[in-house]
Amino acid sequence: MSSNSFIPLSVPNLSGNEWKYAEDAIKTGWVSSVGSYVDEFEQKFAEYVGVKRAVAVVNGTAALHISLMLAGVEAGDEVIVPDLTFVAPANAITYCNANPVFLGSDWETLGLNPAILKSFLEERCELKDGYTYNKTTGKRISAIIPMHTFGNPVDMDPLIELCKAANIAVVEDATESLGSSYKGSKTGTFGMLGCFSFNGNKIMTTGGGGMIVTNDEDLANKAKHLSTTAKSDPIEYDHDAIGYNYRLVNVLAAIGVGQLEQMDEFVATKRRNYNHYIQSLSSVEGMNMFEKQDHSESNYWMYPLILDRITPMDLTKALGEKRIQARPVWKLMHTLPMFKDCETFGIETSEEIYNKVLCIPCSTDLSEEDVNRVCESLKEIANNE
Repeated sequence: MSSNSFIPLSVPNLSGNEWKYAEDAIKTGWVSSVGSYVDEFEQKFAEYVGVKRAVAVVNGTAALHISLMLAGVEAGDEVIVPDLTFVAPANAITYCNANPVFLGSDWETLGLNPAILKSFLEERCELKDGYTYNKTTGKRISAIIPMHTFGNPVDMDPLIELCKAANIAVVEDATESLGSSYKGSKTGTFGMLGCFSFNGNKIMTTGGGGMIVTNDEDLANKAKHLSTTAKSDPIEYDHDAIGYNYRLVNVLAAIGVGQLEQMDEFVATKRRNYNHYIQSLSSVEGMNMFEKQDHSESNYWMYPLILDRITPMDLTKALGEKRIQARPVWKLMHTLPMFKDCETFGIETSEEIYNKVLCIPCSTDLSEEDVNRVCESLKEIANNE
């Protein structure tokens, strides 16, 4: 890539059998929400993650919505979610007519902090009749959505232990962490249900798309039923519940099969380039790459750079002038107008992460030359501050 060419943040890498499989789906006429590639994608995805079942849906938000319903979230309930997250899980909570409660994250994982969860449950909640209730609002807390930020796994063991004692269902937001593992097991496998996304900027893509995974056959069957408009008869248009037209279409599942074949290569490339960044930027004052935890192996979906001297937005603009794309962390959920009245707890570190972290180019087809150019640009900007 030339020194003047644009280096994007994260773009799809469709370099395998995607065209072949998509063409086959088109030639057979099976392009909609049923077909052999949907079945194959679900089966191979379940095998890759290490679960009994996977159910393909139109996107990660749909996966979260259906999963919250299956986890027993009801209208008027509260659901715990990190304040530092993409907006999708907070939106999915409101789709269930429930209310998000935003908790803080930690610097160790960039995800929800189990210690803050413990303090919240002890200080602001009470257990009665087998359920956890918020003492201030009187509402039942029925679920929690830990999100593996940029592919870095949350410390799940203490979180699962706390939620088990509090009878709070865990819906794992693994939309960014396909290929990541925690203590030897893939993310998405620790909660009642796990959710994945195949948006165009994810480590693998189907353009749009998502997946619900679980080891509970009954939950998987219900997920498939609800996401197929709750149709109860194979011929007659009979429906036994309010359903959703959320199933992934066959032609996109075909792309997913081709992408999944390359996942090991994608993860290896992500990790190799990440280590290259760490080594190249180790001597740059005021800029440090986020370091992984001993208990986890990240897929390094995004490459978080921690800044001490320049703001994320100023660095985004400076890199943009060099035709290099970067992205700040999401605005904290409680700062968005639709969530401004929601409860928060222990969010000080989340605010620090928002103010200090910037994501730099991380595509799976990023070349060594590209990484070197990004590093040299960062060094030049740091030296000119």
